[in-house]
Amino acid sequence: MLKWVLRFFYLMIISVATVYVYGSANYSRLEAYYNDFMKDELNNPDAYLMGINTIMGLEYHTSEPVYTFQSNEGDYQFKLGIYPIAVTLNDELIDGLMVYVYDVSITENGETIPFPKIRITVKLDEATYKSGETFLDTATIIFDSEKTFPYSYVPNVFLLYSENYLKVDGKERYANITDVRIAYSDGEENEAGGLVFKETLLFIGGSTISTDAAHLKSDDLIINPLDYRLSLQFENGLDDTAIETFGLVTDSGNLSDYNNLIWRTMLIYGGIVVLLTYVLFFHKYVMIKVRDKKQLTDGSKNQVISNEAIFKDIDYTDKDGK
Repeated sequence: MLKWVLRFFYLMIISVATVYVYGSANYSRLEAYYNDFMKDELNNPDAYLMGINTIMGLEYHTSEPVYTFQSNEGDYQFKLGIYPIAVTLNDELIDGLMVYVYDVSITENGETIPFPKIRITVKLDEATYKSGETFLDTATIIFDSEKTFPYSYVPNVFLLYSENYLKVDGKERYANITDVRIAYSDGEENEAGGLVFKETLLFIGGSTISTDAAHLKSDDLIINPLDYRLSLQFENGLDDTAIETFGLVTDSGNLSDYNNLIWRTMLIYGGIVVLLTYVLFFHKYVMIKVRDKKQLTDGSKNQVISNEAIFKDIDYTDKDGK
């Protein structure tokens, strides 16, 4: 009974490890694609957002944002765009919004901060965004361009018109965006190794001017989620007419070109699992079989020797053959 319990736990461990290894292999594939096509295009919306279509599995994003804010002068510069998007979940086209921050350049005390880290926070009027097991009224990401993807993440916040994002639980209504906040860090870390963000924010945008401290503010960020559920306005689904009418970008790259990274990782992992399984469950019995066979062979030889006569007359033949 104990053996079967141990075998069961072994299978469970292998199953969990397989999922983890496959996920890591897929991350390697995404990282390779990101480095080849997106890393150097961070401040080029056309190229970068086509890459976002690819690695995030978006069906489309609009070619033009429905909201923009740009600061191109002074010590605190950046660009912000909010784009309608869509993904397919369970064969259903789900609308959403994407917040994208790029071209960030921050100068303090006469020196430009190299690779500033940014934290984008989208505040909602209801707690609909699920993080872990908790529903929050904020959706937050931290982007660090010095880290490799996917650990750097991307300078985008994704909000879908579905459960766990914008849809109010159990009701047919959706949370509204009240404001968007951008904080920044020069890379300083606290004792726990977390980034320390400046108390004065880089930007706060909402329907009114916020009283919180920020270098840049806007009072024209008014997003009504229902205005951007574009799929409800498609007459015949996501066809060429809808793409042209709403200015949708459906182009994406080809991740299958990087499938060899997954195959290579899984083949190596499979070889390790086979070897480990053999050592744990079969090697002992194989060695017993080999040993028994060897003993049986040696015993047969001894039996043949023992059947030969101990004393045997020797025929002596003289030189003449007599």
